[in-house]
Amino acid sequence: MLNTNLVVPVVLWGPNTPTHCVSSVFLSRDQKILATGCYDGQICLWQVDPDTLQMTPRCLLVGHTAPVLCLTRASIIQDNNFLVSSSENGEMCTWDLVDGKCTESIKMAQVHTNIQAYHMAGCDDIRLFCNGYYAEIMVMDPFSLEVLFCLSSKVNPDWISALHVLRPSKRKDDVVLAITTTGTVKVWTLIGNENKYSEPIYENESKQIRCLNAITMNCCSQNQRTVLIVCAKYWQIYDAGDFTVLCSVISPSGERWMGGDFLANDRVILWSDEGKGYMYRLPANSIPDNKDFHGPSVGKDSPFLYCVLSQTGEKPLSCPPTMKLVTSNRNGKTQKYLLRGDSEGFINIWAVPDITMEQIKVIQNEKRLPSTLESTICTSLEEAWNKMNPLPVGILDQLYRNSSEPMIKLTASIYLPLQSRLVVGREDGSIVIVPATQTVMLHLLYGQHQEYIDWPRHQVLNGHSGRVNCLLCPSLAHPRYDKAHLVSGGVDFAVCLWDLYSGQLIHRFCVHAGEITQLLVPPSTCSPRILKCICSVASDHSVTLLSLQERKCVTLASRHLFPVVSIKWRPLDDFLIVGCSDGTIYVWQMETGHLDRVLHGKSSKTIFSLELFINAPLLFVRRNPRGGGDERV
Repeated sequence: MLNTNLVVPVVLWGPNTPTHCVSSVFLSRDQKILATGCYDGQICLWQVDPDTLQMTPRCLLVGHTAPVLCLTRASIIQDNNFLVSSSENGEMCTWDLVDGKCTESIKMAQVHTNIQAYHMAGCDDIRLFCNGYYAEIMVMDPFSLEVLFCLSSKVNPDWISALHVLRPSKRKDDVVLAITTTGTVKVWTLIGNENKYSEPIYENESKQIRCLNAITMNCCSQNQRTVLIVCAKYWQIYDAGDFTVLCSVISPSGERWMGGDFLANDRVILWSDEGKGYMYRLPANSIPDNKDFHGPSVGKDSPFLYCVLSQTGEKPLSCPPTMKLVTSNRNGKTQKYLLRGDSEGFINIWAVPDITMEQIKVIQNEKRLPSTLESTICTSLEEAWNKMNPLPVGILDQLYRNSSEPMIKLTASIYLPLQSRLVVGREDGSIVIVPATQTVMLHLLYGQHQEYIDWPRHQVLNGHSGRVNCLLCPSLAHPRYDKAHLVSGGVDFAVCLWDLYSGQLIHRFCVHAGEITQLLVPPSTCSPRILKCICSVASDHSVTLLSLQERKCVTLASRHLFPVVSIKWRPLDDFLIVGCSDGTIYVWQMETGHLDRVLHGKSSKTIFSLELFINAPLLFVRRNPRGGGDERV
């Protein structure tokens, strides 16, 4: 028997380019796919021409609810087009890059800030080495996203700020090199039989160095004798044998280092928060093949800056760009590329030049300024969007067909399947209700129907004095609610109750002291009085239970010191559990509005993790990093 409850999501963008403030970037080894993660949680896939590097956005992967911090490959097989992503709230996904499907997803308590894909000895495929806001190194399977084993610390355990995995020459085991936020370098040797059921795997060696909050750590692949560690204020080259400092360079004035890597055994490239790449030649005491290696530094022989990769005519960015060095082998030739994605959605790629030693000596002897190189390719999502012909139709374009009025920004929407209507909240406080079928026809089907002017009439509800932040049709969550009821929350601190059929404003609740950020429905096992309520959350950290039947506030929970990030229910005990961003848990009695208790630290985490509660995940308002208003996530 066919399933009649199939739901097909349809995303409609309209003529305005979606924001894409880039937070992470990835280029496949065959140079055919570029992926950019953004602060909104989406991942954009770009089709790349390997010969010209021209890019075309092909697919937008929607699945994360927080900024995407990490993107990495999932397989050593070049034709295996899978990608692993990780977000700021612990979400991890494995994506099929061919059709854009998410094949696996989990949510972890740990947040990864860096993931290195590495093919371990004795393994069929890649393993993911993850570090972040926790004291271990997690080794995961990229397809099942299962934690295979963890590397723990016995000496000075702390968050791992950077790591590098390598296989020493003439050896079959793998070595994990890592540094903690407080500057303790650690070394683990993996023999290949590690698993999550074995004894804790502690470091084999550790040493304290003067290096706090390292951003990246890389061992030179050509010699495996030197290590580059990058901090915000300086980068340093270390001897991998005893971890003594060989040379150090501070960041340019007004800039902070964001990362770096080796170009060769005698050259490195660094990138800063201004989106520039700096190419240095190392001094003799930092080159293992030189007879002066590990010797005392000579005053005149210091790291020499010989080339700067930058883009002219840039406007100030609202946040530092993300950058990455990738190496590609094509037609028997090795080429290195520096990738950059910024807050304006621009993607820059530099083909890193191979400047000869003779050219560097000329620049050095003649005391010239370092040469400057602009990006090989520069494009953006907005540029590709504007090239579309015809432009995508806006969801309410039919309302402006014969009007000279400027289009009003859409801020919230909800679909009503029983009425086949779409409810859209706007920036001016109005709510527009349009027939969903005809609206989808405008977007997906081109033809004479787009010239029609006799579309079915739409409703406009006016009751808010500012942006509509959220919409809720309670009957969609549970049939106990009146099918005619629509609830809206706005920037004007008000929650409005509407009659969907007549368009009448039934009641206006004004109990919050901040804009409404979310509307929820209590579970069906609550008391009869609470069953007639909806729950609203506001930016003043308050939570209320509003009775749609009595037209009044039943409970006002307003003593939270930090933003509300999650809500759970325990109906049998009449408890409303409010979780805040600082980890504090507030327990409220729903019927009386009495604050029962406040929990902190481990006790709050333990209570909140119990399965005795019914979850109510929050969607929240996040400040747009581009400065263009708030975004709902």
